[in-house]
Amino acid sequence: MNSMTDMFDFNKNMEAFQKFYPDFTNAAPFKAATDIAAKYRAVAVEAMNKNVELTTAWMKDAAKDAEVLLKVDGQPDAYAKKASEVATTAMQDLPSRMFAYAEVAKKAQTDLLDTVVSVTPKTVQEVTERTKSATKAAAKKAA
Repeated sequence: MNSMTDMFDFNKNMEAFQKFYPDFTNAAPFKAATDIAAKYRAVAVEAMNKNVELTTAWMKDAAKDAEVLLKVDGQPDAYAKKASEVATTAMQDLPSRMFAYAEVAKKAQTDLLDTVVSVTPKTVQEVTERTKSATKAAAKKAA
């Protein structure tokens, strides 16, 4: 490697960092971050699946409406009446459908906030304890 790319050698930098802080992978902040990330992924997947269910139901209803509209009717007035009924029903359903999506988003946000709130006190306590023990160890080495 040349000197230009040496500073971008991730493995070399990680080894240097681990010498500075050898317990990095077991550290409370790292563990808390991975725990939060795992819960975030679970919440995101759950919200995505629920949105897929809502969208699928909406598309099935749209297909039924299309089937009604695609039936041949010799009278233009009858067709216009069917189209008007389908459009009216769709417009009346729209607020409840949007509300369902909003509820999914609200639940996801609440779950994410609950995750952060539940993990934060434990993490702060663990970091405080580790800092105190590291300070004591450093003081012993200095003495």
